[in-house]
Amino acid sequence: MQRKKKNRTYYLKWLAGVLLLAALVMGIRLFLVESLHLSTDSMETSLHQGDFVLLDKTPFGKQPKRNATMMFYSPLRKDTVHPPVFVSRCIALPGDTIRVTHTGYRINGKEYPHSPHAQASYFMANHGKEAFIRLLKKLPERSREWKAVDGGITCVLTSFEAYQIKEELPAYLRSYFRMYSSPDYQFIVPQKDRAYALDSLSLLACREAILNETEGKAVFKDGKLFLDGKQTNFFFFRQNYYWFLSDYRDVAIDSRHLGIIPEDHILGHIFFCWYSSDKNNRFTRVK
Repeated sequence: MQRKKKNRTYYLKWLAGVLLLAALVMGIRLFLVESLHLSTDSMETSLHQGDFVLLDKTPFGKQPKRNATMMFYSPLRKDTVHPPVFVSRCIALPGDTIRVTHTGYRINGKEYPHSPHAQASYFMANHGKEAFIRLLKKLPERSREWKAVDGGITCVLTSFEAYQIKEELPAYLRSYFRMYSSPDYQFIVPQKDRAYALDSLSLLACREAILNETEGKAVFKDGKLFLDGKQTNFFFFRQNYYWFLSDYRDVAIDSRHLGIIPEDHILGHIFFCWYSSDKNNRFTRVK
């Protein structure tokens, strides 16, 4: 009987040790460091699709430094239920000024081009309408819609789709096809506990953030912001925001598509690659 009691005590201790170890591992993965298998090529060639990396999930790791490689999930309200996760490099910090032009972005004096997959409105004059519509039919269904305007037709295309169409258009029609130029604007990346002046153009960049912070109660009308039925030219942001750009900008999704990223959507800092198909990337600190 005494022997059975000793065996039971031994197994109970063994089980308690296993459970404690499992809890410790889970705690480390949930709150400290997690090993991840990258399924994206957004950071080529700093990181490769299929690399195994370590993610710093501590409060310190969730505070982006400039040029740090971060993981975050989509801030778009349409992605609330199952938000996709992205990996990008932190380019702009709270308080930085970003200038948006028809050719790209200027951040801290450095120029970044638009993604070939960023959308814009394009115009084709009536001279090339028929040829243009034939080429539109070759594109994905999303890009086939067009509407008539004075002197021609317009549609929304990505930069790459517009390039494809221009290449296939007869040379004499190419001068009639152009992108609608949108006005340049600039905005300051919101910083916690600071009120920002907003105009109709800077509202474009901050619209999603304001909707999230007001739980969808903000109203935008004629390029103006209304809170509780009253127009306001200022908004007091409750958290810090960041601007991310991926190294492989031709195909990646980042702030050019998602806008400014709130701090509570940041999952952590990717700081170490412990396995990669590229031998030069194995057991290296991520730059």
